[in-house]
Amino acid sequence: MINNQQLRRAIEFYSDELQSLLDPRIEEHQKLVQKGLMLFRGQHVTGVKFSHRKMVGTVRDVTPVRVDLFFEQLSANRCSCPEEGMCRHQVALFFTILSREQNVFSWVQKWKARWNMEDILSTLQRGSDLLKKPSIATESGPGQWVERIRRSYEQDTTKNFYQLDEWARICHQRLMGSAPVEREWRPLFRLFTACESLKVINSIANDSRKQNELAPFVDKMVEEASIALSSLAMTASPFAFDEYFHYLREQSTRFLEEETVFDDEFIDLYTMLWTRLFKNRQDRLDEWNYLQGLDHTDNKRIALGIIHLAILLEKDPIAIGKINQFGTNFAPFALRYMEWMPKERLTAFLPSFISEMEDFVANLDNQHEKIHFTRVLFQALDKGGSDKIDTHTLEKLYMALMPYSRYRYKDLLFDREDYKTWAALQMYTNNTIDLIDRHTLDIVAKNDPEALKPLYHASIISLVENRNRDSYKKAVRYLKKLRTLYRKQKNLAQWERYLTALLDNTKRLRAFQEECRKGKLIHEE
Repeated sequence: MINNQQLRRAIEFYSDELQSLLDPRIEEHQKLVQKGLMLFRGQHVTGVKFSHRKMVGTVRDVTPVRVDLFFEQLSANRCSCPEEGMCRHQVALFFTILSREQNVFSWVQKWKARWNMEDILSTLQRGSDLLKKPSIATESGPGQWVERIRRSYEQDTTKNFYQLDEWARICHQRLMGSAPVEREWRPLFRLFTACESLKVINSIANDSRKQNELAPFVDKMVEEASIALSSLAMTASPFAFDEYFHYLREQSTRFLEEETVFDDEFIDLYTMLWTRLFKNRQDRLDEWNYLQGLDHTDNKRIALGIIHLAILLEKDPIAIGKINQFGTNFAPFALRYMEWMPKERLTAFLPSFISEMEDFVANLDNQHEKIHFTRVLFQALDKGGSDKIDTHTLEKLYMALMPYSRYRYKDLLFDREDYKTWAALQMYTNNTIDLIDRHTLDIVAKNDPEALKPLYHASIISLVENRNRDSYKKAVRYLKKLRTLYRKQKNLAQWERYLTALLDNTKRLRAFQEECRKGKLIHEE
């Protein structure tokens, strides 16, 4: 067995040898370190053991591999993967062992700094020369990036339908492991990878089984693009990005034109690109004019793209007209515009939005889908949409979405102190008195006691019809509260007429009559 001191010396020797062997100025060596770090950080290295001359372990990658690292002879290293020479699995095992003695991040920084010092004289150049010198990230260009992304999916394939999602995720993970080292370039590569991955996946999803299996990965790519766009928006983009942006801008229309079963995801990505990345008005106008010339009779994505560009270009009358032509299926997209559109603009769109939402919900066959849509709508309102809508329009929206909006509508009516309509809505939704909190009842009783009377009447009838002693006792309690309301309104004569009619209609219910006597409702002076 090897003792701790021997192990420490062996790791130091191996570390120095690896520092000399790998050059951070070489792209392949950068990738080796990046991929090794990913495997190490993902805790994919297991079963680590030491002997007097080597260290061994298993690395879980696409398939598990066994790795043997020799302390004093790196050329003798072995890995069961098909790669020749140094591979990511060897680097991952080394980092796992190194982490027991020192910080791996410090090792990587030292590795980069070592070569920077040795190459320091080459950096003493004129400023004009430095501006001309491209970085490792930009040497590739968008065409090479696209080729690299597509090749990654071609290198490793699977015919098992139930492994498609896992296969796609592994390919994507491998791609992100080869992302540029420069921090400012990584979000752009992430966006590129998401966009091109979607195109690749769409090309192979040619039957329902593949579509269902790949749907989660497609959702992930849309999310990846969204995260990348957020990162790009946080900093100013260097001029070197221009050719990449130009490629994405020119290719974006493919998400509208190409045949796909992932309609919603493709239009989501298209609208994100033109909302968050391509903000130049002339570019948007050129794109809008181009879309206008396409045949979108049977392509809803092109029609949606035209509407979206019209909204971005503030061509509101045109956008509203096209929304009305599009029909009820525009409702889910309307939610997004309600979140960010300025109040003065949103007011003009609301009648169309609400009309489409009402028809959309009415045409849904599944109740769960109706509930889900209204829930998403309310989430959009909670994020800031409700303050852009006047209460009259908001009430119209809630009425259109009944009964799924009943709780929101009740709150609106209560806040507006429209207690009669509030009480009528309680009855419409079969919300009895005992389901309303006492504090709320006290407020209504104080401000508009007349509004509560129909609720008490309905609850009393329902309780009496239950034909059991407990219900009779509760009915008597409600009768007393109802009598108090009549008394406050100085209308006891009407109360007496109501009670007499009730007792006459229930004279066969002896238990109820008895509870009324116990409650001193009968023979009162």
